[in-house]
This record gives sequence, C-alpha cells and structure tokens, in this order.
Amino acid sequence: MIGVILVSHSEKITEGVKEMIEEMVGDSPHVTILSTGGTGDGRLGTNSLMILEAIQSLEEATDVLIFGDIGSAILCAETAMDLIEDDELREKTLLVDAPLVEGAFAAAVQASVNCSREDILKEMANV
Repeated sequence: MIGVILVSHSEKITEGVKEMIEEMVGDSPHVTILSTGGTGDGRLGTNSLMILEAIQSLEEATDVLIFGDIGSAILCAETAMDLIEDDELREKTLLVDAPLVEGAFAAAVQASVNCSREDILKEMANV
C-alpha cells in the first residue's frame, strides 16, 4: 500500500483534493490518502506535527509520498520528515517534487493499480 499525504495552507484544499482522488480510485486497498491542510485548528497555515502524525500513521505502507503546494507547506513537510525517528519509515517517506493536485492525483491513480514507487515517480515526470 502506498500512502499519499496532501499538504497545503488550506484544509479545504487538501480535503477537496482528497475527495477528488478518492472518487477516482474508489476503495483501492493499494492507496491511502491523508489530508494535512491547515493548522489543525481551522486556521490557514501548516503544522509539521500534524504532518508527522500522518506519516507515522502510515508506517505499514510500503512507501509514503508527500505532496505540498507552496512555501512553508514544503518546509513543514521537510521538518516533519526530519522529525521521523524510525529509520525504516524515514527511508520510505519522500517529498515529491510535483504539483499538489496533478501530482497527488496521478500518484494515487498509479498506486491504485498496485504500481511500485519507481513506476509512480516515473509518472511524475509526465505531470
């Protein structure tokens, strides 16, 4: 199973992207989408600890792919990755250099048909 984490300053953005992706991939056992938009208390912003918790909740995933939109969303995702204590989890977690919406959508669709991390990242070159 591939975990996809969505990071944005807006919870509405990540929840909307999550909804769109889940509509497309259905109940695929091969992909889990998590929304980590906003600060966790309804405000605009980002929260590294919230992103870290999402990463940790995907410890059973074969890979964890993080997609962020702009600025501090990327910085907070990087900070969350730096806070991972489990070496195995850190190794399988990647901040993907691709647009949030298009990248996460393409990755989730690829993952839903049980593709490998390498196959998914190859698809990102086309996004």
